[in-house]
Amino acid sequence: MNFMKIIILLINFEISNSFLNQQIYPSQIFKAYESSCQWKASAQQHQKLGVFRANSANDIHDSKVSDHHSVETFQKQLELFYKMSLPFFRTEDGVGRNLLIGVIGLTLLNAGVSVAFSYIGRDFWTALSNKNPEEFYEMITKFGAALCAGVPVTVFYKYQRDKLALTWRDWMTRRIMEIYYANQTYYALEANRAIDNPDQRIAEDVKAFTRYSLDFLITLITALIDVVSFSSILFSIYPQLFGAILAYAGFGTVVTTQLGKKLIGLNFDQLQREADFRYSLMRVRENAESIAFYGGEELELKEITKRLGEVVTNFGDVIKSQRSLEFFTVSYRYLIQVIPGLVIAPLYFSNRIQLGVVSQSYGAFNHILSDLSIIVNQFEGLSSFSAGIDRLGQFLQRMSPNGDLSNLLHTSLASPSVQEMVGSRADIVIKGMDLDQIDVTIESGALLSAKNLTVQTPDGNRVLVSGVAFSLKPRQKLLIVGESGTGKSSFLRTLAGLWKGGTGSIVRPPPQEMFFLPQRPYCTLGSLRDQITYPQLPGDVKDEDLFDILKKVDLADLPARMGDGNPLQGLYSTKDWSGILSLGEQQRLGFGRILYNRPALAIMDEATSALDLGNEMKMYSLLVEQIPHISYVSVGHRPSLFEYHDSVLKIFEGGCCLEEVGSCNYSLEFCADLNSN
Repeated sequence: MNFMKIIILLINFEISNSFLNQQIYPSQIFKAYESSCQWKASAQQHQKLGVFRANSANDIHDSKVSDHHSVETFQKQLELFYKMSLPFFRTEDGVGRNLLIGVIGLTLLNAGVSVAFSYIGRDFWTALSNKNPEEFYEMITKFGAALCAGVPVTVFYKYQRDKLALTWRDWMTRRIMEIYYANQTYYALEANRAIDNPDQRIAEDVKAFTRYSLDFLITLITALIDVVSFSSILFSIYPQLFGAILAYAGFGTVVTTQLGKKLIGLNFDQLQREADFRYSLMRVRENAESIAFYGGEELELKEITKRLGEVVTNFGDVIKSQRSLEFFTVSYRYLIQVIPGLVIAPLYFSNRIQLGVVSQSYGAFNHILSDLSIIVNQFEGLSSFSAGIDRLGQFLQRMSPNGDLSNLLHTSLASPSVQEMVGSRADIVIKGMDLDQIDVTIESGALLSAKNLTVQTPDGNRVLVSGVAFSLKPRQKLLIVGESGTGKSSFLRTLAGLWKGGTGSIVRPPPQEMFFLPQRPYCTLGSLRDQITYPQLPGDVKDEDLFDILKKVDLADLPARMGDGNPLQGLYSTKDWSGILSLGEQQRLGFGRILYNRPALAIMDEATSALDLGNEMKMYSLLVEQIPHISYVSVGHRPSLFEYHDSVLKIFEGGCCLEEVGSCNYSLEFCADLNSN
């Protein structure tokens, strides 16, 4: 294994404790080996929870691939690691660099404290062995002084390391979120579905990346310092202790790995069974009302109990295997306390060394043993590290139009040029697909028009709408109708600019002049005031104006209900609005948003499906009365909707039909004539 492989291997493992006076036992070695396999298994168990799916062939590498291919893979991952980690330490304010310099300096001081205590401990035990009270109390004084100096160093070392990890995570998470929300990239990634669970990658993968990378650096520096510092101590005592270290660490690793093979597979299965059990409980919670209506508690309980039984049975096998393994690891743990003594005991018995030297040899032995065990401990972490690096790297590459991360994290998104560098949402969706793109022209003051428009599914395997041509006039109201599954909602997404798969051209106004209203309006995390003004910030709008909007959409009593009789308190209250408001109330609130935003064009997808006919008429009448210049496009099935529109576009398999309300002729001959013009 070359040095590059060793470096890549080390990044994966989290070293949460300093190596001061730490012993490495086979049980710890096996836990590192086991944890890597658990991380690998978590990719599959999270698939059942919807947390994340397997990414690609790069996520988990087969151990039988050629060495040449492995080297190329490691080089690619090292390049990804370099491009993702370096920008933080090159920021203009220099915060990352300064914190890193402080951590390295404290690491050196911390190692010096360890070496100093090694010599103080040696002389302390020597004085005690020689029954020399003067030297004994002198060493007690030195120990107290060293303690006063060493404790602050060790404490600030850990604090500075944690502060650097936190600052790095904060910077990287904020930067990735800026990229993620630029140009509605979040929607493009979800529509394409090539990147699973971006929320997991932003919240967990960034946290793991910054923590593991920093721990790798500290581990490597500490190990190098320890080897240099304590090697001289061991050589000065008895060089043969090196041979004992190598033999003991190798023996423990080989035997523990062989004995633990079965346990690794059982832990892999345990993660899956635990995931199945949690998922079954979560499904009941999310579908509680439906289950209650059906009275399906008995069947649900039977399935959940079955999965619980699988959890208990498998974990029983786990603890049995652990029992067998412990016969070796417990013995090994006790033996490590006497191995250094066995090696240097002849020197002590022949009066060639003092008792303090024996004590010092134990400390140096444990330090170097832990350093030599680092690579061995991380050997099986390669697969899990590959998945972690690839997940985050793939996520960032997908958000960059050319897949190059060189400048993506370096640059602030304040400038328009970087907005272009992130790429449009359509570029991200189309990337990697052999699909045509609809030509979209955005003009301020324009309404909406389409020419020879064909819309495809995201995978490009099906044509949803074809041959659409229309031009919306000022204050025109267009109703889109058709059977379920004909692509009406997809057509609206295309008009709104959320999807560009297909052919033809669209001219539409910029986003700030449009407003899209889905069947179930989205309720943001915020106050009732925020729900009305969404997606704009409330700004300086008066509370009275918002009360007036709520009154117009028949929600005048909502603030008082939410504020326990105090309307103003209710307006500023924050609640789970999606759960509190009925669908009908949410749809009326959606029309309130249109009244607040006053767009030139509104696009509505079955926006009145949960309203009675009276409220439906009132909502559409409000749009015309309160926003005289508005044009709107609606999708719906109700015959009553024809009354509020002057044109109808019917979409059906094989074509479409556009006519004025009252003179609809949906013949294929008419559509052919229309599309030929």
